[in-house]
Amino acid sequence: MRISKKSLQLLLISLITLLGFITFSLVAVYYYRLPPPPPPYAFASDREGQGDIFVVDAQEQLHNLTQGAGNEWSPTWSADGHALAFTSQRTGDSEIWFYRHINLDNLDKPQNLTQNPAWDYSPTWSPSGQSLAFVSERDGDAEIFMQHLQENEAIQLTFNEETDRLPAWSPDGKSIAFAAIRNGVEQIHRIRPDGTDEQIVTPSPLKGTSPAWSPDSQQLAFIGWDDIGAPGIYMLSITDTNVHKIYASPSRLNSLNWSADGQWLTFTAWDDGNHDLFALPIDGAPPTRLTHETAWDDFMAINPQVPFTPQAVATGIAQAAPAPRPPANPHMAMGVNIADLSQAYLINDLGFDWAKSFVNWATVEPERGKLNWNDPDNIVKAFGDQKLKILMRVHGTPVWARPNDTMFTHPPYDLHDYETFITALATRYKGQVAAYEIGNEPNLNYEWGYKTPDPASYTAMLKVAYQAIKRVDPQATVVSGGLATTGDGSATATGDLIYLQGMYTAGAKGYFDVLGSHPYSYGHAPDEVDQYGLSLSRVAEQYAVMQANGDAATPIWITELGWVLHSPWDLDEHQASGVSAAQQAEYLVRSYQKVQAEWPFVQGIFIFNLDFSTVPWYPAREPMRWYAILNPDGTPRPAYSQLRQMQRGQ
Repeated sequence: MRISKKSLQLLLISLITLLGFITFSLVAVYYYRLPPPPPPYAFASDREGQGDIFVVDAQEQLHNLTQGAGNEWSPTWSADGHALAFTSQRTGDSEIWFYRHINLDNLDKPQNLTQNPAWDYSPTWSPSGQSLAFVSERDGDAEIFMQHLQENEAIQLTFNEETDRLPAWSPDGKSIAFAAIRNGVEQIHRIRPDGTDEQIVTPSPLKGTSPAWSPDSQQLAFIGWDDIGAPGIYMLSITDTNVHKIYASPSRLNSLNWSADGQWLTFTAWDDGNHDLFALPIDGAPPTRLTHETAWDDFMAINPQVPFTPQAVATGIAQAAPAPRPPANPHMAMGVNIADLSQAYLINDLGFDWAKSFVNWATVEPERGKLNWNDPDNIVKAFGDQKLKILMRVHGTPVWARPNDTMFTHPPYDLHDYETFITALATRYKGQVAAYEIGNEPNLNYEWGYKTPDPASYTAMLKVAYQAIKRVDPQATVVSGGLATTGDGSATATGDLIYLQGMYTAGAKGYFDVLGSHPYSYGHAPDEVDQYGLSLSRVAEQYAVMQANGDAATPIWITELGWVLHSPWDLDEHQASGVSAAQQAEYLVRSYQKVQAEWPFVQGIFIFNLDFSTVPWYPAREPMRWYAILNPDGTPRPAYSQLRQMQRGQ
């Protein structure tokens, strides 16, 4: 059969057209291929030494989105499942950042929403995805703010002088729930997005935090605890305010979230020595563990547009069994100064075995002979429950035991009254308190009632306390009040070496088991030696004074050690010595390494501080908050993460 020329031409044209179509299709597939499906969930973890945002893809592979750009926590998805907001400290303060779209094959750079020097954290999306509510300290304390994505200024929604935190925007857009601390009690509040109609929704005496909305906005789940402090997860009906507990936990719980299908609640629990992620069916069946890593995993955010199957995502995520708590070092007391007793479990999480807290004589005995033991009882119980050894600092003088018109740091005018109190204290807590620190930085004018510090008078107090404690509890360790690092002294302080020699001259030798020291380094690295004595090396100079006085066998405990962070607030004398969060972490870890390698006479280190940033009684501009190794939202700073890794040999 013969094919005509015209037919050949038509066939050739058809082949060329087909090849062109195939070529175009291949090019189109290459350049315009569909993006991968969105990740099922995100969470934050410090498994790489500081907070990072991780996502899990559809193949259950883990991706670090932020790659150590800064300490970053609190991820949250927009309702359409595309945008992811989070808290970031990559600029040196804390701000709200977000990805407009998560495409793991071609990840865009995140955008900075808030650019205020005060700390912003804990974001939550509006249902439209056009606004974010968050916590900000720009008013001097933690308040709820809201900002549109296209605006440069935030709108303040709450106005008070206490603490508001952990906002959650309802899916119907009508309410923002948040945890509010009022008069020391934390409950769930809600307001309208315009800041009106604030109301408490948790019934008293139930306390609550970390609210999470049901998909239909008719229920609030929250982490609650009752009068005996037992934690659990509760459900609250918005229409009739009925509350019931769906899960009772023996562990500390954080960061509650609700799946879009309404069938699951996710949370963080400190279990087996780790912060791990769990998924709980709302019918109250046992939870499923999703991570099992020697790290702080937290703030699980379920993508609302992806079906949530916790059994599937558990596979491939568990990477390592939790490391056992390291054995106590018999030659080194390792602890922290702590403000919030409910955070005591974190001392175990760090791998330390000592806790330091504070007892004010003026609070315990406001009237002569009328003793109120509530504060020290709470300390002993909280630390005892965690099987921690206790260093109890004793300071302060009641009004009745000091001269008129003096402040509580003034020494008592009758040491017999002081002896009576110390005896009662040691008797009550015999065998429970391992060590007592007698006073605080007595070489500072402020700590001596704004009088010129007097080492002889302090030594007289120290002798009385030592003898009283040893008569009652011979096994207790008596630590002298930590000396402030003050160089040669100033108008408001006596030089610490001069003061220490004054103590020995007054007969202090033999009346303390351990010398307390506070070698703050004023921004200097641990290996730097400041010519004025304002560095960690000062502790070695203090020991030289001890040697010169025949007291080389007595060890030193550093009962406060810390570096203050740069702050947007004026921190007075602390401001000039501020360091970055990365430097704080490096310096604290290096201090431990240096002390243990070079100074066997130092047998205790207590970080100042764990958590003064998180408690409501310290405002944003309080300097002590900026020494903390926890962020104001309770997440770990790099110092916490790296000290924990140090203790576990990671």
